[in-house]
Amino acid sequence: MRRNLVAGIVCAAMLLTAGPAPAQQDPADAPQLTTAQWHEDLVAMAADLRARHANLFHQVSEQQFDAAVAELDARIPTARRNEIIVGMMRIAAMIGDGHTRIEPRKDTAFKFPSLPLKLYLFDDGLYVRAVRPDQRALLGGRVTAIGGVPIEKAIERVNPLISTDNAMGRKLMAPLYLAMPDILQALGLSGSTSSASLTVVKDGVTQTVAVPAGDIDPPWPPDTDVSLVTPEGWLDARTTPAPPNFLAAPLDLHRLIPMPEREAVYAQLNQVTDLDDETLAAFGWKIREAAEAMPAKRIVLDLRLNQGGNGSLRNGLVSELIRADDGTRELYVLTGRGTFSASQFILDDLDRLTGARFVGEPASSKPTSYGDSFRTKLPNSGLSLRTSIYYWQAGQNHDPWTWIDISAPMTFADYVAGRDPALEAALSYVPPAPLGARLAQAYRDGGDAALDKAVADYLADPQNRYAQLGTRLAEAALNLFGNDRQHEALGVAQAGATAFPDELDPQLVLAYVADSMGETALAARAAAALAIDPDERLARDIAERSSTPADDE
Repeated sequence: MRRNLVAGIVCAAMLLTAGPAPAQQDPADAPQLTTAQWHEDLVAMAADLRARHANLFHQVSEQQFDAAVAELDARIPTARRNEIIVGMMRIAAMIGDGHTRIEPRKDTAFKFPSLPLKLYLFDDGLYVRAVRPDQRALLGGRVTAIGGVPIEKAIERVNPLISTDNAMGRKLMAPLYLAMPDILQALGLSGSTSSASLTVVKDGVTQTVAVPAGDIDPPWPPDTDVSLVTPEGWLDARTTPAPPNFLAAPLDLHRLIPMPEREAVYAQLNQVTDLDDETLAAFGWKIREAAEAMPAKRIVLDLRLNQGGNGSLRNGLVSELIRADDGTRELYVLTGRGTFSASQFILDDLDRLTGARFVGEPASSKPTSYGDSFRTKLPNSGLSLRTSIYYWQAGQNHDPWTWIDISAPMTFADYVAGRDPALEAALSYVPPAPLGARLAQAYRDGGDAALDKAVADYLADPQNRYAQLGTRLAEAALNLFGNDRQHEALGVAQAGATAFPDELDPQLVLAYVADSMGETALAARAAAALAIDPDERLARDIAERSSTPADDE
């Protein structure tokens, strides 16, 4: 079936080599392709994905992939250039990993102008954080609709175009795409590729403004997030004379800033790379030496703008951080939506080999993922197709991201005031008592009602938003059980299993604790664990015991 479909597209392309250009003319500086040439590019794209991807159908089925290619192929004769490209973006994104993509950040062949403003999805909404001077009336406004479509729905429309490992990648890319009229028009969010209609709330006043398209943004640097960089001569919503540390020099790839007043060393790595005058291993040595010389109580490693690089260079840096994490100081790692690709290897190593605490918001990559994208230029449009050729597996970890110990996202008010919530959280964090001990104390103070409230408060704490809460509660229950606090252990295990019905650890721990306490009915919930992992032997043993009637005496 696949060969027949691809062969059919190839035949169509051959028959249409003299076919007309799309009915609607595209921008003069964009290449004007014939229908046949777009067919040829689509064929090349589909074939390259099949030939190169490490596992093309790891998330989307072959039938879904073929149907998407056929649907776009059928639309090519009447579609505009931007609509065809958006269709290709959608096909690449449906593969389901961040390295397999067709996207405009680093591809000059796109020729998609952006609006003369910079949008960013802060924790409290989508805001206009910077503008060209002639759009100053929009600066600082919260965008509530695009093309009359509520912003939540507009984001839903653009998300299928975003190639990503997890939801954080969509948070990074959606604002960039929503500022491109070519994409908006293809998604039905604008009637034109030359402007967009934005509804903005500013100072309590709602206005809807038609914003004309501006220039084509310059390409992003190879492996650094510049989504919070403001072009020279533009107006910025930030009111402080200087940006916070992590935005001060995004293209300074190795940065080391001693903070003796906070008894800390701040190190920012904006690309996983050696420099001409400093290897990554040497940078790690400088971090450790600075921490020991102070001496610092904390080392803060900032990877929030690090989009990747050469992961094989990381070992020297990681080994120095392991040596520095010697019990006399604490290691904090700042991550965010811009943390991606090779920087994930550093997260994996530090998570496994140190006691590092992770702060901020999750990375847009995940521990086990497809990567190392191979770049192919499509023959006629010149668009770059990137395809993941390797599968990187961090143990058996299939989590959506490296879990965050201290959630500290940025609000728009933080940005305006030049505050850095993640850095401040790392510098001021005071570790609480172990969770099991806190829950046991709550039970001692107020019985079951106090225990239930303590668990509910823990789950609702904003600082725990991106923590692995189900596993944490399961660990707390086991800790309580091991310290002869069986009643509290059972209560915490039940709370965890109820709050996280689709996670293995909470279900398995409830089954174990209940089985150990002779609570057969509760132990039968091991069946829930088996539904998540049919190969889980402990759950199977407990389920079999709980379903077998006891012998009569």
